[in-house]
Order: sequence, then structure tokens, then C-alpha cells
Amino acid sequence: MKTSIKSLGLLFGLILAAAAWAQDEAEETAQQGGGEVAEEAADSAASTESTEQAATEEAPETEAGESTQADESTATEENGDTAPAEDTSPAAAEAESADEPGAQDASGAETFVFQPHPIFTPATAELVYRPLVNYLNDSLPYRFDLEIVPDYHRYWLSIRRGENPHLVLEEPHLTAYRIERYNFTPLVRAAEPRTYSMLTSMDNAEASVRDFIGRPVSTMPAPSLGYLILADWYDNPMQQPIIQSNASSWLDAVEIVFSMEADAAIVPNNLVSRYVNMANILTSQEFPGVTISASPAVPVAIQEEIRDALLALHEDEEHFAALNELDISQFVEARPAQYEGLDEWLELVYSTL
Repeated sequence: MKTSIKSLGLLFGLILAAAAWAQDEAEETAQQGGGEVAEEAADSAASTESTEQAATEEAPETEAGESTQADESTATEENGDTAPAEDTSPAAAEAESADEPGAQDASGAETFVFQPHPIFTPATAELVYRPLVNYLNDSLPYRFDLEIVPDYHRYWLSIRRGENPHLVLEEPHLTAYRIERYNFTPLVRAAEPRTYSMLTSMDNAEASVRDFIGRPVSTMPAPSLGYLILADWYDNPMQQPIIQSNASSWLDAVEIVFSMEADAAIVPNNLVSRYVNMANILTSQEFPGVTISASPAVPVAIQEEIRDALLALHEDEEHFAALNELDISQFVEARPAQYEGLDEWLELVYSTL
């Protein structure tokens, strides 16, 4: 009986030991399996992280490139390196073409600038020269714009700078200068030759030009031909009149004498005959009449059309005012040879030309 009990106890112990061994084996297996899963999970996580890192490294490069391009574009716009978009509007095209020689206006007609010399105030110049410009516009299939310069100072400065309009009306010595310096072509001149005279009051009727040394004489500023002629009459620099070159027109020069602000005035021949109550002290040599000349920017064929129209002006009764305002009878053809050497008159005042 005791032996059975001992056998049963031993068997029960063996069963418990086997169960404990089996449990240890299961736990070890579970641990090994979990380690492999964890390792696989870790490897998978590492692979995912590596992929993400690679993608991240590529993405900043692309974004940085885009950012750099954006920054460069912004910097270019701020620095003004990129030219602004071209304005192709009709108004911009018309404004650009207006600055070109022989440009076209909105109607398609070629446009030329007509500039007269400043022997009148701007308001008077508009009245005097507008009829002539209107005649050209009515007679020819082109557009002519009147450009008025307010005074001789700016007029001469623009000539020296080579700021030449298409057409000019001026005295012969300036025409000669443009022919010599800028290759202008004289088209027509006034039929009447140009002279200048010194006028004074009848109280000085017996005087000579030498009697006005040290006395005020009124004239328009240089480079007007009247000023240069007056300077030529007094070749001794120590014996000169007091030249008052502040007249705004030749008519104003005479009025200054009447107001007793000057003792004499030098004026062109078209005014001399009007003042029969004034004494003519001396008259200059004859020069070609006021001349209209054209710049090389005007095509030769158009120059000929303009010349023909001006030569026929005196026959057009409808545009009588064009010549009447200029105080001339008609235009005649001008020849370059008539102006040779006349630009030397400018050397009386300007040492370098």
C-alpha cells in the first residue's frame, strides 16, 4: 500500500516536471518567434525610414531649386534686370513713331516738323507762320507740324546740338551753317533780298554810325543777322555802341527807340519803309531772302514736292495770308551756291563753330 502511494507520488511529480518543461519550451519558442517578428518589424521600419529619408533628400533639392528660381525671378524683377513687357498698344506705337523722321500720324500720313527762326514772340509767331503751315497741309498729302522756339538762345543751342527739324525758315547765314554742317538743302527763298539798316530819330538824321559809339543801339540777340551786321560795323573793340540785344522782335527794337530807351535800332528792310519818320543812317549789303531748307531726313522726292508747292503759293488766292504775314511777295527757287561763305558771319561772335 505504501509502495503504491510512493509510485503515485513519483508519477505525479514526473507529470508536473514534464508540464513545467513543456511550458519553458513554449515560452522560449514564443520569445524566439517574437524576436524574429520584432527583428522583421525593425528591418521593415528601417527600410521605410530609409525610403522616406531618400525621398526627403530628393524633395528639398527640388523645392530648393524651385525656391531658387523664384528668388532669382524676384531679385531680377526688383533689380530691373528683366525688361518690362513691351507695350504694343496703338497709342504707344503712335508715340514711338512720332519721334522718328517722317513719322506717320493716325491717318497714315507722314509727319514733318516745320520750325521758323524766333524773330517774333511765340504768340505772334503762331499768327505769322500758321497760315504757311496750313497751306502745306492743304496742298500736300503729308502732315506738317509748326514748332515754335521762344528765343534765339534756345534756337542757337538746338542748332549747335544738331537737333534739326525737318524744315526750317531762317536767315541766309543760318541756312549756310546748316548746309555746311548738317547737309541741309535750300528749297526756296523770299524773292526780296535781305538787308539791315540803322534807324534813328530825325534829330540824328545827319549822324553816322561812328556817332553812336558809346550810345545805346537796340537789336535782337545773336545769332540774328542784324546783330552780326551791327557788330561788323564796329570793328574796333574799344569803340563800340552799347548794344542792347533784348528786343523780342525787330518791331520791338524800333519801339525801344520810340520809348527813348535807345538812340538807334537795326532792323530788316521790310520794316525800314514803314518808318518814314525815322532817319536811315546806314544800310548793309544784300543777302538772300529768308530761306526754307530741308534736312536730309526728308526724302528728296518729298523735298521736290514741297519746293513746287511753295513756288506756286503766290498763285493761290485762298492762302493769300501765308505770304502776307511773312511780308514777302513770293518764294523763288534757292540754290546752294547763293549761301557759300555766309556762315562765316557767325565767326564775328562765335570763335568756335
